[in-house]
Amino acid sequence: MVTSIEEQIIDKLLRRGERITYSATSNLFYEGQIPVVAYLILSGNVHLTKNKKIKSTIGPGSLIGVKELMKNDAVEFSAVIMPETEVCFLSRSDIFDIMEERSDLSEHINQLLTA
Repeated sequence: MVTSIEEQIIDKLLRRGERITYSATSNLFYEGQIPVVAYLILSGNVHLTKNKKIKSTIGPGSLIGVKELMKNDAVEFSAVIMPETEVCFLSRSDIFDIMEERSDLSEHINQLLTA
């Protein structure tokens, strides 16, 4: 569900997606939801929760929900975004476009999809 992304790939993703900075704690998505975008954490922190308990905290460079977005699967965790966290939203078409341009990223995403 979560993967870490290299800096040069982050730069490429940023050119495609929409960036938003959250000023308050907010739910990014809920356990069992089928995502409509993937999320790249640019700064700040996101708590991944299951049954309302924090299981993990992720930060900058983390990409959430790509596998679930591309396979149209439900996510296993909820994500609670902390104040002053910046996120880049990436649509399925953004990801396909990037995969066509970058074979190294395409391989990385294909590995995620088969995991």
